[in-house]
Amino acid sequence: MSMSKSSTFPDIKAYSKEIGLSEAVLREAFHLENHYHKLLIKEKKPKERERLYDEFYSNLLQFYGRTAKEDTSLESRIASKDPQVTLFEKELRGKSIIDFGCGEGFFLMNIHKNLTYKKLTGVDVFIPDNLRSHPKINFIASGIIHFRTEEKFEVAFSDNVIEHLAPLDLKDHLTSVYESLLPGGKFILVMPNRLFGPMDVTRILDNSSSGKTRAMGGHLNESTYHEMVEVLTRTGFGNFQTVLPIPKYKYSLFKNNRIKPNGIIAIEKSELLLKFFRAIKVKGRCPIRFTVTLICQKPE
Repeated sequence: MSMSKSSTFPDIKAYSKEIGLSEAVLREAFHLENHYHKLLIKEKKPKERERLYDEFYSNLLQFYGRTAKEDTSLESRIASKDPQVTLFEKELRGKSIIDFGCGEGFFLMNIHKNLTYKKLTGVDVFIPDNLRSHPKINFIASGIIHFRTEEKFEVAFSDNVIEHLAPLDLKDHLTSVYESLLPGGKFILVMPNRLFGPMDVTRILDNSSSGKTRAMGGHLNESTYHEMVEVLTRTGFGNFQTVLPIPKYKYSLFKNNRIKPNGIIAIEKSELLLKFFRAIKVKGRCPIRFTVTLICQKPE
């Protein structure tokens, strides 16, 4: 029986060890996420997709809520966002910021603790009760696909959110982001690169980060630099920049460096270069996964 389960999910042991969840939990998680993945990808009606998102994430929160370890303090969870706040400090400091898909608000709370700012706002379908009356941060319980606000911001932030949206909802969501910004405002986007995926629970099938397997769990839309630049350009954004794709050092020595994404896009479009980077392995995974990290701007 164990051989059958192992052959069905060949990399489950490695992924289980890496993230600290049991193999039994990961199998259950995969079946739950894959079920809704299929439903959301196939569904053509926007209202029905909204219903499925609510149902999916309600079930997901209950599932991971009963399996997650609660041995980390609030301070530790806020501190876990130190690398991102450090990396984007030059874009964030002194600005009004809206975080789309803010989750439990740790990114915004880290900014509140470590940077000067004008205003902080977080938007998510599920806002924990303890955040609804936060004294310094405005948390809004709302979907992010058709979100509209009269208040406009200097920076919009999206951290590993867009991959959770069905492709049919991408255009409307990016329009929501665009409309939330002041003229000249910047959008910071971080999401997995499909060419080095999968990056969801599908890693129990393939944990090599070599793009051979498409995400089949909660990630409905892992993308690439060149795809996201194209769709963001159609939305109205321009002046695209990214960070140096160097693990660890991009958060320290090169944290203030910004480059055009053209070189990474050239790698994405070259089978030879993709093969070269995918062949590099550390503990069985590609260390440079070219996480899609884009900083773009709404025209002034």
